[in-house]
Amino acid sequence: MSERKFVIIGDGNAGATAAQKIREEDEEASITVLTDESEPLYNRIMLKNFMKGTLPKKFTRVHDEAWYEKRDIDLHLETRAENVDTDEQIVETDSESFEYDHLLVATGGSPREFPVEAENLHYMWTMDDAETIKEEAETSEKAVVIGGGLLGIDLAVAYAENDAETYYLIRESNWWCRGLEEEGADIIHRKLEEKGVNVMTETEASKFNTEDGEVVSVTLDSGEELNCDSVAVAIGQTPNSEIVDVEKNDYDMIKTDKFLETSEEGVFAAGNMVEYQSPVFERRVVNGSWDHSEEMGETAAKNMLAESQDEKEAFDYVNTYGVGHFDVQFLSIGDCTGEALQRKYSEDEFRRLFFDGDRLVGAVMIGYTKGQEKIKELISEKERFEDREALLDKSFWE
Repeated sequence: MSERKFVIIGDGNAGATAAQKIREEDEEASITVLTDESEPLYNRIMLKNFMKGTLPKKFTRVHDEAWYEKRDIDLHLETRAENVDTDEQIVETDSESFEYDHLLVATGGSPREFPVEAENLHYMWTMDDAETIKEEAETSEKAVVIGGGLLGIDLAVAYAENDAETYYLIRESNWWCRGLEEEGADIIHRKLEEKGVNVMTETEASKFNTEDGEVVSVTLDSGEELNCDSVAVAIGQTPNSEIVDVEKNDYDMIKTDKFLETSEEGVFAAGNMVEYQSPVFERRVVNGSWDHSEEMGETAAKNMLAESQDEKEAFDYVNTYGVGHFDVQFLSIGDCTGEALQRKYSEDEFRRLFFDGDRLVGAVMIGYTKGQEKIKELISEKERFEDREALLDKSFWE
């Protein structure tokens, strides 16, 4: 058998995990990893602690270049894939081309931006972004953070813990409205306020006022004006999918089957901003946590290595998100879009469970997180419950 050629676009957790798995299973394969970043894999989850100043940069490192060399993985840093020719099975960069037998697209997304440029207007995704924000947070007196999601809260806490007077703008009625409503989110809001974050819900930025290339104030939709030294924005992402001509959804996310293979045979996709067919939830879903990307990378690698359809493995991982900035943990598991039942146990304890009919499909937990592995198991096994309210009793999880 001739040497198989694997090309992986993206060196995030999905891409790097796939490269490692392929090498473990095939010692002779040619493995090429292309990334436009300047550094090998680092832990994006740990960047929030780095920005806060509680974790040195070196502890965000996952792999160095020697890790790839030791495994005979051809890593190309600061190399942007410009186009994929699926007919010729070639990935083109601005300087060279790479042939492949199997391709993994793990390019993730890029921050969605406002139509304004300023030196102190920041978006967070890469290590370079984190370093810039950290430096500015350390010197800023007043900061505005925009975006009511998981990255937005990281940015707000980073500025506040560097003693900046921080205003956190959330367009919706509460933080993380994807899976929370006001009763549960009030706990998070209170914890943010205790850290010095001014939480402003149902509030949008209508104008960035600039002088000498920097934002000096933000005008809100109410007309109020907030003076600031720095602005950080986390209002979602756009997929980095334009390089490959495969089937995509209405938001330009690459679509795959349950094996993470795209509409082009031999082309797979994994990581953030990929829509796949989930055998657990029995519908198409999009998820993007660190652990989820790692599992996607491993599954994609197994299926790229498979010699037949029968050897392929369906991707059936149950996603988990967490926030650990406070003395109470926030944890989200599975699908948080179904019919919800909820209970507040104490000032700092809250749980919201999501159902598809009588089947448990998701959970949000604040403070009281006991039973999280059992919840994942019940979701995976598609357990059904006649008495759904019973799952809100603490006794069920003891």
